[in-house]
Amino acid sequence: MLHKATGGRKPYWGAFIGCLVVLILPRASAQDLNPRITILGGASLVSGSRTFVIGSHVFATQFENGVKFGVRGTVDVREHWGAEGTYSFGTNNLQVTQVAPPVVQIFDVHLHQFTGNALYFFTARDSLLRPFVTAGVGVSRFSPTGDAKLAAALLFLNQPAIIAATSEFNFNFGAGIETRPWDHFGLRFDFRDHVTGIPRFGLPENPTSPAAPFFPIHGRVQDVELSAGFVYYFVEK
Repeated sequence: MLHKATGGRKPYWGAFIGCLVVLILPRASAQDLNPRITILGGASLVSGSRTFVIGSHVFATQFENGVKFGVRGTVDVREHWGAEGTYSFGTNNLQVTQVAPPVVQIFDVHLHQFTGNALYFFTARDSLLRPFVTAGVGVSRFSPTGDAKLAAALLFLNQPAIIAATSEFNFNFGAGIETRPWDHFGLRFDFRDHVTGIPRFGLPENPTSPAAPFFPIHGRVQDVELSAGFVYYFVEK
């Protein structure tokens, strides 16, 4: 049966990024920052399946793959180094399966990601093709929709529960290529792996009382991003 509900844990990272800004940006102020903005879209492939037992029932949970859209602002701080900030929005619904008797519930979940990254380009800023590697940190916010919250209030796992948006620390790394065949326009392709804590949507991992709802999962979840984007350069070549 299918029921569908439509609809700074690591403070030293902040200190590290702050030091980079203080050290790099003053040196880059006299250079061509080559500012640009990228409108991106692509696939969000999430791995975070779990299997557990509550009472006499076996449950399996997983996040569905979805689409992702976003915007990136990028600057060159040196000939081969860059920095950027990204916001992206995607849909990665939570599927809850009760194995026996077989019942499936789907709770719509929106994924908001905010990241700050450093980039290393293998070619100079005036090259037609600029392959790069990147790494950064940020926040992933898993936000159930209003309809999903309403459905969970009726039944979540084996009882009603109040679920809420959950924010998790995000570390990401990847690679890509940027090309600029025109003065103000270009293309960009990215592969990234976002590693974050698996969300429990405001529920405890263990029950706080015999009748209290809980979500017995823990660990990490990976969100693999495959995206393509259109780049607008604010300064001509």
